[in-house]
Amino acid sequence: MKRSKIILGILILSVMALVLSGCGEGNLVTLPPLEENDTYALGDIGPAGGYIFYDKGSSSDGWRYLEAAPVSTEWTGKQWGSNWIWIGGTGTGIGTGQNNTTIIVNWLNSHSETGKAAQLCYALNYGGHSDWFLPSRDELNKMWVNLKSGIDENGAHYDPVGGFAGYYYWSSSEFTANYAWYQDFYYGYQSGTYYSKFNTFRVRAVRAF
Repeated sequence: MKRSKIILGILILSVMALVLSGCGEGNLVTLPPLEENDTYALGDIGPAGGYIFYDKGSSSDGWRYLEAAPVSTEWTGKQWGSNWIWIGGTGTGIGTGQNNTTIIVNWLNSHSETGKAAQLCYALNYGGHSDWFLPSRDELNKMWVNLKSGIDENGAHYDPVGGFAGYYYWSSSEFTANYAWYQDFYYGYQSGTYYSKFNTFRVRAVRAF
């Protein structure tokens, strides 16, 4: 009886050794990067540590989601650019913010301007990513709707996330030579008039992935 138990014990240990040998380092499954393969819901923490505020449903043109940087990166009291100067070429729609930012930054740099909203976003390196930009008018509105307003685009109630202040935020969409689009994050209204590019508003960077 004792001999049988010893043999059984040896057999069990042998089986365990075989199983464990298949779990060695050379056999570990490497999980794909979250940024490329995970799916996100509105308000989730994104791969760069920000907040997901837009999902277009599928990946195209190299991106599916828009992620807003966390409040620790936010700037206050920043100008958009020069008054009475029409830069041109910026759009207002979702998906235009990155190109808008490039256009604005190139113009500002060529005119020796520094510290403006688009430049700050363009230079941001956070969460292991340096592809941040100043959101377009419609992208900025999605940030308000899906992160700050309390009722998302699907009509679902949520607790606001992202630490947004109830104040004005700049977009990268130009309105006229003297004005650019901004959004009030208290009531949610948008405007391209009344306040010039010289006014000092808040700035929150976003990225697409």
